[in-house]
Amino acid sequence: MNIFQMKTQPNGIERITEFISQGFACIGYPGIGNLEGVEKDEIRKRLHEKYKWTGSKLGNHLGIVNAFTNTMNDKDIVLITEGEWVHIGEIGPYYYDDKFEDEGMCHRRDVTWLKKVQRHQLNEFVKELLRNRSIVTKFKHPFDIAELDKVLSTETDLSDKQQTFAFDETLVSEEQAKKALQVLLSALESENEEVRVDAAKSILKVSKLLG
Repeated sequence: MNIFQMKTQPNGIERITEFISQGFACIGYPGIGNLEGVEKDEIRKRLHEKYKWTGSKLGNHLGIVNAFTNTMNDKDIVLITEGEWVHIGEIGPYYYDDKFEDEGMCHRRDVTWLKKVQRHQLNEFVKELLRNRSIVTKFKHPFDIAELDKVLSTETDLSDKQQTFAFDETLVSEEQAKKALQVLLSALESENEEVRVDAAKSILKVSKLLG
């Protein structure tokens, strides 16, 4: 099983609302036909003929399209971001729907959205994936490294009398909150400036919530 991050602006138009409410994900690239069963060399040919791209630009777009149509597999995991939230979904097979050709949403995969979590709940390996600017990016580490099972399996039992703290819409136990705080404190020492800033923002946010 593989993990991918995807952007939500096929053909340059923000579509995250449709992605979530209608249960799908898609890329742009209209005008190159149905890519079901089409191999990489043929995709390259079609992209060149339609968009006249060459060299590294052609290679970059080829990588995106081939990743979405051929590298992704049924039951793989896809992540999309919405501000500080991350939607985690299980993707289905690739299919082509010519009804959406004019809208640039014809290359599609159905998605079963499993959970919505805050970015700070994910480990640094997954955050690194989400920072990638490409339209489609495959997680470069083994699946287990992402530790997504931890956030997917977390459930809130409102009948449990143990103390909980609220972080926006997410409830976590006191023990989990302490562990999360330790992770954030460790992230303050990161060599990556963006990681340090994110950690600082999260700590300040938690401090305000807890009064």
